[in-house]
Amino acid sequence: MLRSVVCFNLLLLAPLLVAEPLPIEHFVKDGDYLDVSLSPSGKRLAARVRVDDRVVLAVIDRASNKLVGGAKPDDGSVIHSVEWINDERLIFAFAEDRLGLDAPVLTGELFGVDYNGKRRELLAGYRASDQRTGSWLGSKEDDLSSFYLLNTLEDDDKHVLVIEYPWSPDGRYWSDDRMKQPIISRMNAYSGKKRRLEVLPFRNATPFSTKDGTIRFVTYEGEDAFFRAAFRESDDAEWQALTDVFGLTQDMTVVGLNEAGGAAFLRGRYGEDGFHTIFRLDFEASTLEPVFTDLDADIADWLIDPETGEIAAGKSLRGKPRYHYPAADSKMKVIHQKLAKAFAGQTVDITSTTKDGKELMVRVSSDTNPGVYYIFNEETRRADPFWANLSWIDSQQMRPMLVDEVSTEDGFTLPVRLTLPDSQDPAPLIVHPHGGPHGVADHWEFNREVQLLANRGYAVLQVNFRGSGYFGNRFQNAGHREWGGKMIEDIATATRWAIEHPKIDGTRICAYGASYGAYAAYMLAVREPELLKCTAGYVGVYDLNMMFTRGDISEGWGGVAYLRRALGTDRSRLDEFSPVNHADKIQANTLLVHGNADIRAPIAHARAMRRALRAAGKEPVWIELHGSGHGAGSMENKLKLYEGLLSFLDSNLQ
Repeated sequence: MLRSVVCFNLLLLAPLLVAEPLPIEHFVKDGDYLDVSLSPSGKRLAARVRVDDRVVLAVIDRASNKLVGGAKPDDGSVIHSVEWINDERLIFAFAEDRLGLDAPVLTGELFGVDYNGKRRELLAGYRASDQRTGSWLGSKEDDLSSFYLLNTLEDDDKHVLVIEYPWSPDGRYWSDDRMKQPIISRMNAYSGKKRRLEVLPFRNATPFSTKDGTIRFVTYEGEDAFFRAAFRESDDAEWQALTDVFGLTQDMTVVGLNEAGGAAFLRGRYGEDGFHTIFRLDFEASTLEPVFTDLDADIADWLIDPETGEIAAGKSLRGKPRYHYPAADSKMKVIHQKLAKAFAGQTVDITSTTKDGKELMVRVSSDTNPGVYYIFNEETRRADPFWANLSWIDSQQMRPMLVDEVSTEDGFTLPVRLTLPDSQDPAPLIVHPHGGPHGVADHWEFNREVQLLANRGYAVLQVNFRGSGYFGNRFQNAGHREWGGKMIEDIATATRWAIEHPKIDGTRICAYGASYGAYAAYMLAVREPELLKCTAGYVGVYDLNMMFTRGDISEGWGGVAYLRRALGTDRSRLDEFSPVNHADKIQANTLLVHGNADIRAPIAHARAMRRALRAAGKEPVWIELHGSGHGAGSMENKLKLYEGLLSFLDSNLQ
């Protein structure tokens, strides 16, 4: 019997408390412990910790439970990722806040540090040769690259494999545009000294290696924005398309390798709906078999046994997380099955293990639980809590997320999520379409924005309209060139389903979203003018033709191909699907929120929408976030966004 010890929050074990209005800061400030990993021996823990708007590395001794070392980032940076190289040494990467983007961006540098904070070295990156900080200009040309850790080389305590993506000149600056071929090197984890091993003949490539560093497979992105894979029989052999070598009927991407070298794991489409699953490619038997076949959604995540490289579990997300297990038994499979049973009703992710596999770091979360880290001992079968993320959140005050499905007239089934406030009276409804829109979906999970709205008395509807990711290729492809058509009809259909709920007041509805979600909120107001009392858009796109000429999507590798596939090139149809051209049809009161440094969806979109609304005699509420990109990064801008949004909703729906 697996035993779990819970000594705080009484997670999901007590009746829900009556939700009181909580400060906005509770929902928008970043978490304290962002992630935690075990050292190879399990003697220490490495954690990325949020401290005063910075993310630092903290190393904790298990025996004493005391902080014994770590590292702090430079000003304006966060520690983005951390890997144990051995029990004494770690490698970490920085990310910097950049204007125009919603999250810190990796600098492409790798740093090494001992667990106690000593011998910190900048090992690779644009500042490595001269150790200078500051400008992206002035470093030696051979350092103008982005470096990423590829393989920790488990049996080599001194060296790692790294991949280097050389930059290209862009006017006065340099950029990591993935236009040049990447380089594989063996690097000393203490000195940063590198020995070049090879140059890959593919752009934007990700190679896959066994524990000893052998590379036989690579996944890469073509200019058409599709990913493909290649294979070679030896280090000296030519790379060949995976489809040609093994006679595959579809392009697949590599996701893992059997450590014995006899098999590879590929991700590809399965069945009429094109659900993505994991396939096992056996070299000796020349067979390709799906690992998981009982599907109603994509395999969104999978667990690899660190000892064998075999797939131990898969997870799909149509409703609540559903676990899938391969036919063959393994220790990791059995452990995950027992953990999932012990924490029934929650999501269980194994995030790291000790080298001997006896201890595991496990993250448990749900729609009301932001996440708790446990250390599971395989021998004692005991799971002890280490830390609760967003520790100031009381899960009993959060609202559960209901999952359901809504049918469309043309035969699709839409996975929806509905969160109801703690209220005796029917509540106003916020229709909250997600961004993306392709390759993205709303899942059953802790969502801060949804919980904030529910805490303020609003019901929240999230719709996985056609075009959303995670529900098969057929479902996603059905959204291509339907941004303002069938996708909006799906949102309207789900909204009409939701207002039949006795706890929802169908006369008080507002649409609110960000990025594509902002576009969808405005197009819903265009196509269903009598359905909404208000609509709010945050960092939205409102002119589809403008997407080909403004913003960084069209400038990136494969970006134009993506836009042509997703939007089409018929300018008249794009005009028809652009809310900026239909302001006269909007009856709802409107809010526009945008960052003036947004490079994904430039503020020109919002300004054009404001001009159109004014011309139609409808002055929108306008909130401009200064210095903010495609998402509010600073606490000041987050508070400005949500204070303005809640004020707007209250004035229209309460």
